[in-house]
Amino acid sequence: MSDNQNFVNSFLDSIDETPDSPFPVPESGFVQPDGGADQAAPFAAGVITGQQNPTITQLAAPQATEAPPAPAANTGAQQSLLDSFEQAFAAAQSQQESRLTETLAAKPAFFSYGKIKETIEDREATFEDLRQKYETDFPELADGKLISWSVSYGKVTKQISNPASDKVYTVKAEIEKSKTFTDGLKKAKTDAEKNPECVVKLFKKAQSKGETVLPSYKDFCLTARDAELSRKPIVLLPSKDGRIFEMRKNEIGIFTSPVRCVNEFPEIKANFRMLLPKIPSHIFSKVMGFFKSISDTMTFEALVHILYDTEEKEYIIKVPKQKISHAAVDSENSEPYPERYIHVMDIHSHNIMPAVFSSTDDRDEKETRLYAVAGRFDRTFPEIAVRAGCAGKFIPLAPEDIFDADFFGEYPEEWKESISFSQVPEKPPRRFGLRFKRAFSEGRL
Repeated sequence: MSDNQNFVNSFLDSIDETPDSPFPVPESGFVQPDGGADQAAPFAAGVITGQQNPTITQLAAPQATEAPPAPAANTGAQQSLLDSFEQAFAAAQSQQESRLTETLAAKPAFFSYGKIKETIEDREATFEDLRQKYETDFPELADGKLISWSVSYGKVTKQISNPASDKVYTVKAEIEKSKTFTDGLKKAKTDAEKNPECVVKLFKKAQSKGETVLPSYKDFCLTARDAELSRKPIVLLPSKDGRIFEMRKNEIGIFTSPVRCVNEFPEIKANFRMLLPKIPSHIFSKVMGFFKSISDTMTFEALVHILYDTEEKEYIIKVPKQKISHAAVDSENSEPYPERYIHVMDIHSHNIMPAVFSSTDDRDEKETRLYAVAGRFDRTFPEIAVRAGCAGKFIPLAPEDIFDADFFGEYPEEWKESISFSQVPEKPPRRFGLRFKRAFSEGRL
């Protein structure tokens, strides 16, 4: 008989010999604490009859119990679960990035140059196609050799080396697939960074300008010293008085004289091109109505400022504090206008006198903005003269180039609160023309 079997038989005999044992073993099997026999009865019976029971054998001989599974088995299961989670997370992240890339791919690219920014509608357009499209409005783009292109998209800026063959939207797609671009999206914090715009930009290569405009034997220098050091036989250089001089060098010496015409230079004429909208009729009519009222009552002059509100995208009128008389206006501003306002025009009246800029106006109007003077308010149709001031130099303009205007209109009565008189009117108020005010008011026109 084995040692395990002997141990079990001894254990059972000790139970039979102990009447007060809390674990009596009935003939039918083990008894549960609640008084009922459980499914272990056959198990016990097998032991009593001397049958070998492997389960009891293991319990009765702890020294033979197998060691628990090695921790490495659990670690391997956990690692497998972690790998599965990481794979699922990576797949979800990849799917999210794919959706974002598809969304960005559907968004348009923009062409930006100077003050314009326009959607590029043609998805097959090359960069050269864009240059040809815009060179009509921007003649400086006529020579494609002088143009350098770049595409800015998120954190990526790409220089274009083959503008004639590279397509805008192909470059856009390449950037969207780049790691730098996708990493930038992952780190994005603001809405602008999360939804970047693809912007196509260009600029002229300044280093090519001189060689393109002038022939090989001519040079252009900004100083006389640089002109003397130049190896070209003919050198053009500007003078302080605005004239262009020509320096010629030979074995005899260096000759410098003014030139009347430089055929290589383009012809430039004084001009003004308005970038803001024209000043609308209701602004013009209010100002003219205000001036006519001052002229009709006391034949005095007055001044108003026309400003453009960059936030509301509209023109407004401001009447500065001023002292007025028959032939002069003295005004002052206690503080500058807020940055949101662009001071577009000064316009003053000459009451019943002609609308002609005076020498006083020439000395005073030094800022680079628009100026206008209105006069002959004793007539049914007054006069108006307009000019652009360019740092003390003036460019005559036609009123219709600046104003989209009618005649006299209503104006707020509180404008007169800004008026004080430096002298007493010398003659009775002029009533002539008031009867025409309604006929030529803003509402009537």
